[in-house]
Amino acid sequence: MEITIAGYGFVGKAHAQILKEYYDINIADPILLETTVSDYVDETEAVICCVSTPQADDGSCDMTNVYNVIETTPWATPILIKSTISLEGWDYIKNNYPDHNITFSPEFLVAATAYEDFSNTKHLYLGGDGTALWTDVFSNVFSDVTYEELTVPELIMIKYGRNTFLATKVAYFNQLHDVCAAKNINFDKVAAGIGQDNRIGTSHTQITAQRGFGGHCFPKDTSAMLATSKLYTATMSILESAVVYNNKIRK
Repeated sequence: MEITIAGYGFVGKAHAQILKEYYDINIADPILLETTVSDYVDETEAVICCVSTPQADDGSCDMTNVYNVIETTPWATPILIKSTISLEGWDYIKNNYPDHNITFSPEFLVAATAYEDFSNTKHLYLGGDGTALWTDVFSNVFSDVTYEELTVPELIMIKYGRNTFLATKVAYFNQLHDVCAAKNINFDKVAAGIGQDNRIGTSHTQITAQRGFGGHCFPKDTSAMLATSKLYTATMSILESAVVYNNKIRK
């Protein structure tokens, strides 16, 4: 099977490095490699979309790169979207590309350890038109993966829900740190004691020199989640407060 991976950032690169052992892989990245999906359209049997979806000027998820991949892929060629997408972006895809075979599978790779994270995949979420095909594709690669099929909107909210909750957790522990500092209390010991509760855990409780949350995903995903909630007239005041606080303390 010949698969084209669109986007060669840390997500696309991790998929390419592992899938090339089982499939013929093409890489389409107009910026890094000056190649596009159109260059491989005659031989491509499936496309994995790993392009960037940066923060737009209004704070929402800019899905222009995803739309470009869909538009340059023949309608009968299955597409697996691994890029982060929004609820409103998915509505746009359904309304504007109704004949395309599109599946969504959120990724939870960390940029610094993307290859290792993908190699150790134990659970894959899938939703959309071609879940059976992509289950077969990954079953040849991973022998002990659990597959879970949900609706695409549910999967989108799982992706954003995880990242925005963890960002909020970072903001909370930064505030707790400041209270401890004000009373000369050892924050590290406090955080360790709190983290011993398995319901809370120790992840995202550390205070960095930069303070707050940053990196590739948290800033844009918190912004996109707030933009989506406002679009649908819902309230995420807790997340909004965490973002406002983070913007104040982030160095």
